[in-house]
Amino acid sequence: MKSFLKRFIALRMVRSHKSRENAIDELEKRHFNKYHSNYNDSIYFAGLNKDGFSFVSRMAFRNGKHNENWLKISIPGEGVWGFENLELKEGENFKQGELKYCNIEPGELWEIEYQGLVYQGNKHYQIEMKLKWHSITPIADFDNVGTSYEQVAFQLATKKWNPRFFKKIREILKVHYEQAGNIIGTITWKRKKYDVQLRGFRDHSYGNRNWIDWGRNLWLIGMLNDGRFFNISIVDYDFIKNLKAGFLWNRREYHNIAFTPSFGSLKLIEPLPGHLSFNIKETENSAAIPINIDMKTFFPFTMDGVYHIRQAEASVEWGGIKGIGIAEMGINLRKYNVII
Repeated sequence: MKSFLKRFIALRMVRSHKSRENAIDELEKRHFNKYHSNYNDSIYFAGLNKDGFSFVSRMAFRNGKHNENWLKISIPGEGVWGFENLELKEGENFKQGELKYCNIEPGELWEIEYQGLVYQGNKHYQIEMKLKWHSITPIADFDNVGTSYEQVAFQLATKKWNPRFFKKIREILKVHYEQAGNIIGTITWKRKKYDVQLRGFRDHSYGNRNWIDWGRNLWLIGMLNDGRFFNISIVDYDFIKNLKAGFLWNRREYHNIAFTPSFGSLKLIEPLPGHLSFNIKETENSAAIPINIDMKTFFPFTMDGVYHIRQAEASVEWGGIKGIGIAEMGINLRKYNVII
């Protein structure tokens, strides 16, 4: 009875949080909360092309800590160039140094620009990016799609409830949304201007974030060749494990993926593999669908010296349908013995 009651209460708590409706205009703004020392507004873009330029870029504006910034770009024939977490002057809206994301039309159109140096070991060159993001799916707001009420409630109910636990749970509640699009524009490299067309993915989240609390995570986002857009996510925190999410855009609407893997079911031989194979179920009554992820070009980052994130341009096979995406795996360096 006690277990049933805890699960019932947990489900009520989760449903209460999930009832929020966030206006697109409000979502697309930069957010700040001076009352929370770990408050973080993080915005991310990726552009992928199997045969050409690909990049990942992120900015995070943090209260009480140095801002974060990423730009890693794969250049045909020349490998990966970029930077991470430089001391860049903060500007208005989404701007750090010469890295700029400008919202032209909420939920529809963004500009991504950078003009400056990128690095590879001891070498550096000037690069200029002038890109436009155009949406091809609606925004997937995780307050309304992607997360199973029942799964989160089950995880909450298995833990010992005390004030510290609920404080930690409140800290990880944040607004988070994702979207697929196309990116077009130009990249100027070694005085030559290239026209580029990329498959684009983006996310934006705001709320508290403390990297030391993260144990490990898996984030898969991609587009299949038949036009479907997907997310599969798992996060282990110090205080709660296997928080999972997953959605599928079926070209008409979003729906939650009924079954996605946990870290235990992935049976990882090494913390950061280059290949993943697992099954999902799109609906409760559907057959299991095999998913294969092959990670190609890698984009590594280390956060606050404690959490290592390795993103990868990845090829995807979803029940025989091919696609492209980003495969991110993250691990806490204090808990896992890895060489980075």
